[in-house]
Amino acid sequence: MAGPTHLAVGLLKKPHGVKGDALVYPLTDEPEAVFRVGRILAVLDRDGLPTGAEVVVTKSRWYHRAWLVHFQGMDDRAALDALRERYLGMTVGEARPLEPGEFYLHELVGLRVETREGDVVGDVTAVVEAPQGWLLNVKGAAREHLIPFVAGVVRRVDRAEQRIVVTPPAGLLEI
Repeated sequence: MAGPTHLAVGLLKKPHGVKGDALVYPLTDEPEAVFRVGRILAVLDRDGLPTGAEVVVTKSRWYHRAWLVHFQGMDDRAALDALRERYLGMTVGEARPLEPGEFYLHELVGLRVETREGDVVGDVTAVVEAPQGWLLNVKGAAREHLIPFVAGVVRRVDRAEQRIVVTPPAGLLEI
């Protein structure tokens, strides 16, 4: 199966002010590079697929925990209302090459999860964002588990072997 064509890099929450700025929550570690002037971003649907619409960044700046972004031709609130709660994405080819040990969250779905001892826990069916951080939804033979995606629990993500090695806290897999 082919991978995605676009990576979600931001969630356009709402218009900000009256002159066409939008409040965008970044979904990237490098928002200053992604929301740079001139960047063309695709509007994605809830499944991460391009809708055919694109926007061009004309200015952007950090604002609290989000970014204020202005798009070419969108000079008032009404123009942005149609993009409320839509994801913005860039093509996979535009993303910087990954360093060893790095991966995209969508690549975790489908990987086998096993303990350091080699016991199979199950397969990752989703990566869930919770207030406490990222969780792996893992479907095992008998039950599903939510495993915190933190350094103390997830010991290794091996893309080549299609597996994730975990050291779950005592009792986690019995819940």
